[in-house]
Amino acid sequence: MPDPTLAPLGTPSEPPPVASPGTPIEPPGRPIPPLGTPEEFHRMLVELVREFAPRRFAICEEHGDRIDGEVVAWGMAFDECALLRCDDQSATGHFTSAESALRLFARTGRRLRLIWIDAAPRATSP
Repeated sequence: MPDPTLAPLGTPSEPPPVASPGTPIEPPGRPIPPLGTPEEFHRMLVELVREFAPRRFAICEEHGDRIDGEVVAWGMAFDECALLRCDDQSATGHFTSAESALRLFARTGRRLRLIWIDAAPRATSP
């Protein structure tokens, strides 16, 4: 029997309704059963967050020969990019990596260091 939710080829159909952000996506007339118990679902979300969480870092400037130092910018590194916020709150930036942000800021001749706050994620196996 043909699926009544699909229009036959060559037949115009109405565009699917657009759900507002945060609205669960369920096919009409076919509710999706919950994934596990509330506790199991919470553990799944925690694992998801841990796996895809960005790594935090700071770019610090050295003054003199170990006389003083300061944080110039704070950042978050994702797999595909890094986001940076200057500590004086004057600017934010989007970079390909934390290292590329450091290279750009170091062009000014300042003595900068990239400091990782979070440890590198451990390799996981399926």
